[in-house]
Amino acid sequence: MVRPPTFSRALVAACGILASAAFLGAGASPATATDPHVGSATRAATPAAERALAGHPHHPRTTDQLAPDTAPLQVRISTLSPASLPAQGDVRVTGTVTNRSTETWTGIALYPFFGNAEGTALRTEAQLEAAMSEPYDSLLGERLINVGEQRGDIEELEPGESESFTVTVPAKKLPVTRAGVYWFGVHALGASASAPDDLLADGRARTLIPYVPKRFEDTPLPATLVVPITAPVRYTADGRIDSPETWARWLAPQGRLSRLLGFGQAGSAPLTWLIDPALVDAVGHLARGNPPRNIEPTTPPGETGQTGGTATPGGEATGLTEGAGGGGTGGGSTDAEPVSPEAQAAAAWLDRLKGAVAGDEVLALPYGNIDLPAAVQHDPDLLKLALTQHSAVLKSLGIETRPGVMSPSGYLNLSSVRALDPDTTVIVTDRMIAARGPRPAVASVEGHRLVAASYAVGEGTPGPGPSRTSVGLRQRFLAEAAVRLVRGEQRPLSVVLPQGWGLADAVGFYSGLDTPWLDLGTVGDLEAATTPVDVDPATLDYPALQAQRELDSATFSDVAELISSGDVLQNVLVDNNDIGAVLTEEGLTGLSYSVRPEQASGRFLTQGSQAWVDRHLDEIGVTTSRGVTLAGASGEFSVTISNDLDQAVSVRVQGVSDAGIEITGPEVTELGPQSRTTVVLQARTTDTSVHNVDLVLTDSEGTPLGATHSVPIRSAQVSDVIWLIMGTGAGLLFLAIAVRVVKRLRAARRGEAGDLFATRAERAAESARAAEEAAESTDATDPVEAP
Repeated sequence: MVRPPTFSRALVAACGILASAAFLGAGASPATATDPHVGSATRAATPAAERALAGHPHHPRTTDQLAPDTAPLQVRISTLSPASLPAQGDVRVTGTVTNRSTETWTGIALYPFFGNAEGTALRTEAQLEAAMSEPYDSLLGERLINVGEQRGDIEELEPGESESFTVTVPAKKLPVTRAGVYWFGVHALGASASAPDDLLADGRARTLIPYVPKRFEDTPLPATLVVPITAPVRYTADGRIDSPETWARWLAPQGRLSRLLGFGQAGSAPLTWLIDPALVDAVGHLARGNPPRNIEPTTPPGETGQTGGTATPGGEATGLTEGAGGGGTGGGSTDAEPVSPEAQAAAAWLDRLKGAVAGDEVLALPYGNIDLPAAVQHDPDLLKLALTQHSAVLKSLGIETRPGVMSPSGYLNLSSVRALDPDTTVIVTDRMIAARGPRPAVASVEGHRLVAASYAVGEGTPGPGPSRTSVGLRQRFLAEAAVRLVRGEQRPLSVVLPQGWGLADAVGFYSGLDTPWLDLGTVGDLEAATTPVDVDPATLDYPALQAQRELDSATFSDVAELISSGDVLQNVLVDNNDIGAVLTEEGLTGLSYSVRPEQASGRFLTQGSQAWVDRHLDEIGVTTSRGVTLAGASGEFSVTISNDLDQAVSVRVQGVSDAGIEITGPEVTELGPQSRTTVVLQARTTDTSVHNVDLVLTDSEGTPLGATHSVPIRSAQVSDVIWLIMGTGAGLLFLAIAVRVVKRLRAARRGEAGDLFATRAERAAESARAAEEAAESTDATDPVEAP
């Protein structure tokens, strides 16, 4: 090959017409031109290179450190066919050229370029990684002139205008030296008032293209492609899907979620789908018209009460089971309303989902795609709940799943791995597995298998321009597979498609992977066919940045309280057996990885749902008199339970006080809607003090509802203890009296008898004297005749 000399910009400007004529008039043999750096200060500046990777499934960083592409003409590759270099035939590339300067450009010619400055192939993963850091204006490869057909050369392009182009190059004209990966792209050359017609590229687009000889087709490289279907799921305080207009865009025919399904339907090779069940249930909720949460009676078992699902032209919707699964409203169906465009789009998406995943492997993430490391640290019970929670919508669609785990960043800490069942498929970024040599495709950590997905493929193609386009990701996929294969490494390649990729050409992406040296299968196939490599748990990498981003304990506390309150409300309601499950599903979405960057708003929504539950529980109350006086040590008193809800409830009343009193009553009391009833309670005291008793309403399991009423209770009579004290006192009194009597009797017996006898003699003598005195008196007054 002949390389033309490199001219200075001044010389090129002076000889512009002659150089251009010689350049375009070369013979059939390929002529090439080098591509000096662009240094014109008159070229309009452009935004930084579009290679932000924040949405990549296992990317913790962005790569904006490269110099921005300041070329005035923006060249973008739309298609590249075939995706790998053929032994014969043509390579065809199409795309667009956009004038992003403030000047009019004329005479724009488009030429392919191929290879690199050294003229050798890229054959290692390190070389591919280094290619991602090449400045947009690096001197790469040879510009190929008159080697094929250039259609779409542009005569004039006004500021802001875009035109399409097509360039076709015969494969035999490309300077291939050996098996490996080569640079391939397109240069745009034109002229403007400040930039004369010259040999300098005024716009570039480039990617990678592999060359794998036929001999490698006998041992194709195993590879798997994982398609995640996740999105932030949020519920408002009344149980509706938050931001339904955003979901309408995602579910529209050209929306992100719809294009993901289109990607699956575009090819025939097996895929592995990684689906958040909460997302499918949210779509099911939208298909039902996004109704608010309610506590109305649920459909009795055995009866049909289905709404939602596939919308019909008449406005009906069928196919989805109402209730706990699928983001049900927690109550029965409401009056039929016209189906909104959002509901129709959601129902149509669910219909497509079933067909898109048919025959493929489907892995179900923990419900809500819960933040696994944070859950292990703050609330393992919620993690177990998320791992066992299933989607009724997926079940109604007949889609079978098995458990799978993958964080958006691809990183998990060791505690998270240990918390999972060994049979759970765990997908991580290969950057998490430190290794001196090639990173294993499947690692074994304490009996847990970790499928290591390629971090590099998620970066996409080198710039300038967006890296994660359909062409960019596909070409990086093939490039990574090719360097493994041509170096004799039969190390399977797993790729998780990033959430933010373009999806502009799903058919082209998938068809480009249809090459005989690549053996596409599912993750399950790869696990079964690959011997895991034992990895020291201490070498697993979990970046500090990931730990800093984890959800905090307050977020888990709020969700735990909401789920607990939802269970209490369900226990109280007589005719509704779904509201607890509905609030559980909604609550788990508040623990998603997607909540990490916005924990405050996530907690706000959770607390709004908690307030909704509290308002309903507060409608059930208990009252009694201001005070209760018992007629004895025990007695009865009545309380009034009120139910201001429109639904029947079942509650208990418990008395909470100190150890001096015991309150008992009926086990369960059932109240109809908007009703009151009186319940008789038994009280028994053991002392005469006043007891302040809190009457607490609970559900059937004894969990308080929140309503309480305080009442003082005392006894009007003394207790048996008092009677015992009084009886003892009386006994002591009688005993004292008896003692005194005995003492007197003993004193009389001791010898005071002489005094008693003397007293009797004195009395006799006194009587005799009285008789004598009487006789003397008679003699003096009445004389008697002498004998």
